Amino acid sequence: MLKVYICPKCGAVRFVSKYKTQCFKCDCEMKLSKTSYEDYILLTESERQNEIEKVQIH
Repeated sequence: MLKVYICPKCGAVRFVSKYKTQCFKCDCEMKLSKTSYEDYILLTESERQNEIEKVQIH
């Protein structure tokens, strides 16, 4: 089952099946999104941006 991981530093998104993953862009540990992969792919661009902003460090 694919899971959605979001980088809290740069906002990069990855779909992976393993637990805990590193960001390819900034090597930061990525955070698991509360949104499932099945739901995430149905989101609009603005809804996806909102998901990213929920986990980003400000």
